[in-house]
Amino acid sequence: MRNTATFLLVIIPGFIMAQTVTQDSSIKRKAFGLSIQKGAVFIHKPSVASAKDAYPRTVALEFSTHSVDYASFSICRTYFRRGFSFLFTDYNTPILGYGFITSYFLEPAYRIGKRFQFQFRGDAGLGYFTAPYDEVKNNTNQSYSTRFTPYLHVGSGFGVRISNKITAEVNGNFNHISNGHFKQPNAGLNWIMLSASVLYYPENNLLPKYKYVHTKRTNTKPSFDVGTMFVPRQGYHERWHTRRNYMVGLFTQISQPVSRINAITLGAEVSYNRFVDGPNAPKNNSRPALTAGIHIGHEFLMGKIIFSQQIGKYFTKYPSFVSGIYHRWGLRYQLNKHWFAGFNMKAHKEAADLIDLRLQYRF
Repeated sequence: MRNTATFLLVIIPGFIMAQTVTQDSSIKRKAFGLSIQKGAVFIHKPSVASAKDAYPRTVALEFSTHSVDYASFSICRTYFRRGFSFLFTDYNTPILGYGFITSYFLEPAYRIGKRFQFQFRGDAGLGYFTAPYDEVKNNTNQSYSTRFTPYLHVGSGFGVRISNKITAEVNGNFNHISNGHFKQPNAGLNWIMLSASVLYYPENNLLPKYKYVHTKRTNTKPSFDVGTMFVPRQGYHERWHTRRNYMVGLFTQISQPVSRINAITLGAEVSYNRFVDGPNAPKNNSRPALTAGIHIGHEFLMGKIIFSQQIGKYFTKYPSFVSGIYHRWGLRYQLNKHWFAGFNMKAHKEAADLIDLRLQYRF
């Protein structure tokens, strides 16, 4: 799965809140949106060449809240809009069919005077797709093979206040679906879109002007984490001629904050994969099943939600069908003071390996 890193990079640069103002710290304005999008499928590998003539068209509805208080602004001198989007996509080819997608998004908007803004956005969600791979009926679709498939999106553009209640946006968008190697074939589908959106604010869409004052961060102590990860049975992989029955592992890491919303990490992990080789697999293609590695990484600290990125190196032997370097992208949610739960996607080069579920304890 190529370009997965691109889709998971929802970059939120951080600064620190320094000043108390007389604004309500929970000012949120509702917004309702309508978006029309048009674009083309990006052919990232030969196996998806059958989709080269696909020109997807999308209609999207969304509901969101826009935080315009100083506390939100002070995180990175921007105004966060977050909410849910509901998309219908016609890929304009029977090979790919239609997609019905629901996603949660986060869109920071930077104020440019009273009328203009710059925004970028990241979405994560789940879609229902009508034309998955079928050996008899649709064997040319190598992009996706499950009707329900995870969806990722990143985009950016500019907005303008048309009136006190209406904002128009124009964005460039990069979309991706993949099942994370749950079932084959799974080459993934990438499509690029240009969108025009209209947002309606029942109250007011003005982004207030605040004076930002920089202060030193208060949390400078490192944190020590331990946890466990698990992957259930995955589908047969035609290239590697093997099936993963399950994976279970342990990991640990140290996380050092470097700003209010950024931290660097150093960690290690060990995992056991229960592989079963197919009849055409090379001898011991899936051995050894026990692997261990070390990694460095970065975390975006967004309240109770943490977005992490890691790059690692195996220091044991590793299965013959992967490289010695891996990278991982994850989200986790803080359940209470010590416990976190979430999921991570692990990949080798451009190929997705697995999506794991994990539980993590912070000392």
